[in-house]
Amino acid sequence: MKKSQNHRGEKLGEEIRRIISELLARELKDPAFDGMISISCVKSTADGSFATVYFTSLGTDDAAVVAGFENAKGFIRNEIGRRLGIRRAPELRFKADEAEQYGRYIDGLLDGLELPDDEGANGKELDFSELPRIIDLYERYLLFTHIHMDGDTLGAAVAFADAMRETGREAWVVVGEEPPRTLGLINASFVIREDDAEKQVSLWEEQPYLAITMDFTEPERLEGRVSIFENAAETLSIDHHITSKPHCDLNYIEPGAAATSEIVYRLLRLAALPVTERAATALYVGVVTDTGRFQYSNTTPETHRIAAELLEAGADFGLVYRDIYQSVKAEKLLAQGAMLNTLDIFADGRAALAFVMADTLEQLNAGEDETDGLSELLRSITGVEVAVFLRERPDGKIKASMRSKDWFDVAALAEEFGGGGHVRAAGFTSGLTMEEVCAQLRENLAAALEQ
Repeated sequence: MKKSQNHRGEKLGEEIRRIISELLARELKDPAFDGMISISCVKSTADGSFATVYFTSLGTDDAAVVAGFENAKGFIRNEIGRRLGIRRAPELRFKADEAEQYGRYIDGLLDGLELPDDEGANGKELDFSELPRIIDLYERYLLFTHIHMDGDTLGAAVAFADAMRETGREAWVVVGEEPPRTLGLINASFVIREDDAEKQVSLWEEQPYLAITMDFTEPERLEGRVSIFENAAETLSIDHHITSKPHCDLNYIEPGAAATSEIVYRLLRLAALPVTERAATALYVGVVTDTGRFQYSNTTPETHRIAAELLEAGADFGLVYRDIYQSVKAEKLLAQGAMLNTLDIFADGRAALAFVMADTLEQLNAGEDETDGLSELLRSITGVEVAVFLRERPDGKIKASMRSKDWFDVAALAEEFGGGGHVRAAGFTSGLTMEEVCAQLRENLAAALEQ
């Protein structure tokens, strides 16, 4: 945000603080204001559409004060508009002063340190209903996508950050790589790399921020962003993978959700946070890509209901399908041809395995984007239950993408190789050679499919 925009927001916030302070002293007569109520500051968006009013109170419950302000909100907005000579006063949100509230929260944590062993080791597992309270404790957020990002991790992170920024809070999505070309439609100015995130955090003057991993829990998937993640006041994971193991301070994992974007959408609605057209499109990308265009078995009636609501909120489904599924580069077709040259169908036709080496991809000028979806292509072969596509990365490691059609649990197979995922879609990364990985997969699959 430009300095002039910041200045406009700060000036408007100060004027609103002065007006509400005067109203408290002379005109607001609700019993909730009988204690010592003080407006510590007001943070306004640069365009004046939204403002958060922070207060401190002595002798009155914070919730009662908020309720009092909410009851008087119409009158307060009218007075702001009249006194400032503006036609539309900002939407107002009232919140107990962060420093005091955060201090009480930390005190509560310290008072309750006698946690069960599993909570102490891997953090606390949350109920969905607890998420709005956790989020509302903060004004600053860093959202983290996993490496080799897909539509769900980026879509969920962008939508959450967008909602926070719409309500006058600060939020940035910290990525470890440039978003794939096919996800350019949900990229945003607040999607940044670690160096820029560190600069942003330094401007927060050691004020607390919440770090959230979207669509993963494993620390190794932060790759290069660990320090700025661990320096947060608290860490939270929001995920839907059945193989995920909680590693953050706070964890919400819902294996029954079709996508993390589905969870984030329900969270924004529960917390009464805005879902803009940008957020709706980002979440729609997450849902569409993680359900294979609503073809995978993780698709539920709730998934379709959420997709419909996202379209009603302004998601641009035409743009989503054009950019992701109808903008295929020629290099993708060449990579597909190279993969098919290695195709091996075994276990009486129930397993398909194929791979592409790094030097082949380099010769074809094909990047990671051009190998997306190849495991689904293998799964579409008649009679195949399990499909595995292997890609050699430039660093020599082997990345496996596995899919099953009806009954085989590829997440369990991926765990044998140190990976994880969903029952019908999973993967892993291995330091073995391509020949060794292929040999182990053939052996494991042949034995499993014989049962």
